[in-house]
Amino acid sequence: MPGFIDSYGKINTEKGKVVGQIMDKQCTIRDVAKLAGVSVATASRALGDSDYPVSPQLRQRVREAAQALNYVPNTVAKSLRQASCRDVGVVVPNISNPFYLQAIVGINEVLSEAGYNMILCNTMHQLDRERKCLRQLTERQVSGIILSSVSDDAQGITEYAHRGVRFVMLDQKIGGIDCPSIHFDTRAGAKAATKHLIAQGHRRIAFASTPVTRWTRMEMLKGYRDALAAAAIAFDESLVYIYDSDGRQQEQEQELTAGRSIATNLIEKKMPATAVLCVNDMLAIGLIQTMRKNGVQVPGDISVVGFDDIPLAEALVPALTTVRYPAEEIGRLTAMVLLDPMINTMTRTPLTMNLTPELVCRDTVRDIR
Repeated sequence: MPGFIDSYGKINTEKGKVVGQIMDKQCTIRDVAKLAGVSVATASRALGDSDYPVSPQLRQRVREAAQALNYVPNTVAKSLRQASCRDVGVVVPNISNPFYLQAIVGINEVLSEAGYNMILCNTMHQLDRERKCLRQLTERQVSGIILSSVSDDAQGITEYAHRGVRFVMLDQKIGGIDCPSIHFDTRAGAKAATKHLIAQGHRRIAFASTPVTRWTRMEMLKGYRDALAAAAIAFDESLVYIYDSDGRQQEQEQELTAGRSIATNLIEKKMPATAVLCVNDMLAIGLIQTMRKNGVQVPGDISVVGFDDIPLAEALVPALTTVRYPAEEIGRLTAMVLLDPMINTMTRTPLTMNLTPELVCRDTVRDIR
């Protein structure tokens, strides 16, 4: 447990009572100054990278005190005294993903009608960027945060939730977080898609994904395995294809590249599968493009199913069979839940909405029975 700073300028973990008392409330710069044994002005200068001369040792001591207290500076305190903040933070992995673009449209529509401003944060699938966004939004004292996290780790989120920040999780469920969660039953969606392929005679079904680190990806893989088990088809790990990029690509390009890479891998292995379940439509589109460039016909030689049902899915030739997620609707619902004071006072039984996706059968699955 964090303690206070001893005479040598280090955190003393055996003197934690003072810290514990301070951390029961949202701490201020005054609390940091008291813990560090300096004036409020000195603490403010040390934390704010002021040009005012502060020794490196003293600056480090103040920063250790701030870290021990989980101190977040309030950059808009003056304006909040005059009027309540009407800003809502929206944090998503990447806005180039059509699913999130559509969800953001729905979120913004509800927020605008209610007189709130949307602050959009794009984390680019990077956890460090996400944590920075959460910190900055908390500093701004936003009215709430809609979050689709890149991780299933609750620690970084509960740190802010315990300070009174209202959260609603978008298309995600993270254990240990007492906040509303609006998401799709991705496990049921993947199971339905895989069952459809099995019903069309496919038994060698590949699973194509970017890294299975987010809750939605994990649930899709479970649903895929559920359907195989229900049909007495042994799970074959060699048919699970995971593409991991270097993290420098835009997400939309990353998903397309993932599909292209997995398609190339399948072709090089002499097509060990007759069908592929893809974790989203962009990955499926990249896969189909590469298959066609290499003379592999969809669905003649291989069947493909996507996820999301983005507008391009229906326009594709052949039109993509996919699992429909009404992203704009879930965006609206998420914003409505965030702004509902009745829902946000619930602490013991946080609201969870698990929506059922819909399988949309089009032209990329062949019946091989």
